[in-house]
Amino acid sequence: MKEKILVIGASGLVGSRFTALYHKETPTITPKSEELDITNKKAVELFFDTNHGEFHSVINFAAYTDVDGADKERSDEKGDVWGINVQGAENLAEAAKRFGKHFVQISTDFVFTGTEENPGPYSEEAKTEETPDNLTWYGWTKLVGEKRVQGINPGASIVRISYPYRANFTGKLDFARNILVLFDEGKLYPMFNDQKLTPTFIDEASKVFYLLLEEKKAGIFHVTSTDLTTPFEFARYLLEKARGVKNVVKEGSMQEFLKAPGRTKRAKLGGLLNEETRKELGISLMSWKEGIDELVKQLK
Repeated sequence: MKEKILVIGASGLVGSRFTALYHKETPTITPKSEELDITNKKAVELFFDTNHGEFHSVINFAAYTDVDGADKERSDEKGDVWGINVQGAENLAEAAKRFGKHFVQISTDFVFTGTEENPGPYSEEAKTEETPDNLTWYGWTKLVGEKRVQGINPGASIVRISYPYRANFTGKLDFARNILVLFDEGKLYPMFNDQKLTPTFIDEASKVFYLLLEEKKAGIFHVTSTDLTTPFEFARYLLEKARGVKNVVKEGSMQEFLKAPGRTKRAKLGGLLNEETRKELGISLMSWKEGIDELVKQLK
């Protein structure tokens, strides 16, 4: 692609890696939040009115992702979480449709409950919740954001990722680097052996984001490892590969952890299937061990 991409949330964990990988190949426009407040409909309209000739597609990485913090705003449709995850996505989808720009919305596996009654891993077409009762507020707002985007702009791409990680980023720790830092500091706590998930290596996901922007594919896509793991298995393999140590990770239980008062619910039996995504896009995706192997190469 020769035309520019408008990247919203380009300073975050996922967006900054996408931008770094593809900026030279395809220039990007990366307004900061103070330059473009996506929660302000008029501000978004003005930005697109003024700059729509400069870019051919839009990808939205902006999100309120602090799961515990988000639950403090539960049921508040005027709070920051709703504003960014729902209203912001809606405003961008409307503007992108108005000017004929392909729109990619980044979402999450937190849109599913991961409970014993409704376990994952979930396909791209799996039924989602109709009320927020069994989801975190973060997960519910991301789900409403998905639905608003698709309702406004049926040609948009919705990409769900899960527990994203990368080799380097100063802004915040991620699923993998948090484990490494805790181990290095002698503070690694027991890792859940009863939680199922499918982590996302951000470098691999970025290739898929770019492909969707290029091919303008509509629908829901899952970009994660091709197989399930647990935090315990993930940490054990990561530390063996990155630190050369074995049998240092203690086993913990999410079921026991969530019994304590004040805990924010998490998906215990989660994970995303991506067979339809691979088939639709004609791509392969890595297993979680292959993702760690690539991560460790970059760390070295």
